[in-house]
Amino acid sequence: MSASPSVRTRMLSLLRSQWLLLSVIGLYLWAFHKAPERALEALSVSGRTFGSVILIILSVFGLMGLLQVWISREKVAALLGKEGGWKALVIAAASGTILIGPAYIIFPLLQSIKAQGARWAVITAVLAAYAVKIPMIPLEVQFLGWSFSLSRSLLTILSAIPIGLLVEAIMEWRPSPGGKTLR
Repeated sequence: MSASPSVRTRMLSLLRSQWLLLSVIGLYLWAFHKAPERALEALSVSGRTFGSVILIILSVFGLMGLLQVWISREKVAALLGKEGGWKALVIAAASGTILIGPAYIIFPLLQSIKAQGARWAVITAVLAAYAVKIPMIPLEVQFLGWSFSLSRSLLTILSAIPIGLLVEAIMEWRPSPGGKTLR
């Protein structure tokens, strides 16, 4: 007896949306088959790592929910959308340099801001400037020197806005079925 088309469609949709989780589960099953003791050790390390970051992740998701409720979509669009102009890009580049923390916190935060109306150039400028971490500059200077640290930081910040604008142009460019470019 074969599955109905709707069941098959739902299964394919589940596989597409959860491919990473399913792949990890498959790899663990394979690892348990090949070397159970090493797979158990890997699962233990994974569990400890997950336990150490779950409170941070839940806090960030909670903060994102509050931000979406407290700050109106119109306010985000006015400040960080097309209406924000160059000011939005400068805010983005400056914000990227002061953000600290791992990428698993930054990406969901930026997704939330994008969903509220921030433009692609702003999101990209934040990520590009995120490579410069102001609190880490003294450590970088200690190992690599003032000249390198200041040059790298300045060039990274200055390139954040052009990179943001380029990525935005790419994200908004879509060829139409007739061969003309749509915006």
